[in-house]
Amino acid sequence: MNKDMNRNRPVPTRRNKRLLERLRDLLDDGRGAMAVNFAILLIPLLGAVGFSIDGSRFLLTQYHLQSAVDAAALAVATVYEDQDTIDALAEKFVEQNFTLDDAALTSVSTSTSGDEITVNGQASMETLFMSIFAVTEVEVAVTTTVKRAGGGLLVSLVLDNTGSMWSGSKIEALRSASDILVDAVFDGESDPEDLRVAIVPYASVVNPGEEAESIVDPSHPYGERDPDDKTKWKGCVLERSGANSIADTGPDVEKWQPFWYPDDDDNDYDLDDPDSIIPGGERDSNGITGPNIGCPTPITPLTNSYATVSAAVDALTAWNRGGTLGDIGMAWGIRTLSPGEPFDESTEIDPKTGATLWDSPRWRKAIMIMTDGDNLFYDLPGDAGPNKAHPGASDYTGYGRLGEAQANEIFHTTNKNTAKGIVDQRLKTLCTTAKNQDIIVYTVTFGSSPSSSTKTLFQDCATDPGKYYHAPGRATLESAFGAIGAELSKLRIVK
Repeated sequence: MNKDMNRNRPVPTRRNKRLLERLRDLLDDGRGAMAVNFAILLIPLLGAVGFSIDGSRFLLTQYHLQSAVDAAALAVATVYEDQDTIDALAEKFVEQNFTLDDAALTSVSTSTSGDEITVNGQASMETLFMSIFAVTEVEVAVTTTVKRAGGGLLVSLVLDNTGSMWSGSKIEALRSASDILVDAVFDGESDPEDLRVAIVPYASVVNPGEEAESIVDPSHPYGERDPDDKTKWKGCVLERSGANSIADTGPDVEKWQPFWYPDDDDNDYDLDDPDSIIPGGERDSNGITGPNIGCPTPITPLTNSYATVSAAVDALTAWNRGGTLGDIGMAWGIRTLSPGEPFDESTEIDPKTGATLWDSPRWRKAIMIMTDGDNLFYDLPGDAGPNKAHPGASDYTGYGRLGEAQANEIFHTTNKNTAKGIVDQRLKTLCTTAKNQDIIVYTVTFGSSPSSSTKTLFQDCATDPGKYYHAPGRATLESAFGAIGAELSKLRIVK
């Protein structure tokens, strides 16, 4: 058996002997070991180089795809069409701007959320070196989100016109700051197509102006509205009962009542003697009298007339008595924007979308509310002109007097601090209501009177902390209104 095996074993040739000797020499020689090690390391080294090259190509492809998707996002952000049209436009823009030879566009999609639009792009890139490892292509994906350009803007300016605005010429500062904001949003145009502005002066009551007669109970005993006759009803209203007091509903749900401050201890006048009536709005005094004390200038409904808005700002003045009820102001600010009565200007049809201005995706909505102090029910403490302290818990307001039937349906207290807390909470609820309707809320506190709790309330009311401003004085108020005006102007396409 062993003989047979030896017989079949190959006889080493001279060439094989030399090869074996050379291998033994390599094993004994350190330089040979290095050559073998280098050969072994060469494969991962080539892989690393290949990965680096293909990685650089991946980053280049990603850069070009991102640029193309960015361009598409900016383009479709100005378009308000159906989803298929927007998708097709985005794909067209990406295809035109993404032209790498060794990469192919695989998909483009868009999605819209509120005032933001997102464009997603995906491409496939062929590899050069990574194919050695069976990786012939890699996917590149990018995303861009932009805020959509607002085709139009509906904005309501809710402005504190209470008696404290006389102090330190704050009412003059408000008029000046409001002019700056209005000039910013109108941007030199007298009647821009894509802008509507409302002005809502508030104190402890508001004046719906010409709309007042159509929303009050016609059986009231105060006669027709006549703002030019101080013995007649000027147009301010008592708020409705319970939840309807701040609800965004029309007179079909419940009508308002005329605001008529009664002749009483704290308001000593005689309708038959016009000289006994000093309606206020001209100077800082709690000795004002008449059925309309505390009733501010009328609301200016949404309009695109610069002259109309500018005149409304010029007419702003301070109104003593009653107090500061920001919830009433905010409720009417929302009503000026919303499509239902009593103000329905936002039901105008947007010719570019066929929807109402309120519903059109081209139009943004915003409210700015400003105050120079805390919410409060004022109560005349003593003699002021012909007036004396009243035994009730407060002045007469848009809710009547604290402790009387109208106010009791809402507040159930005669404690002014408790009532203030309720007004604060109602204002906060209204801010949430506005934000839930995609209304951007800006808030401003002015001067040294607002307490820390009021500043916190207004900061919470704003859409985000960057939309709350505290202005200690005139210069900072003008700066705040200017900043808001600049931001509002970006929410509409001016040209």
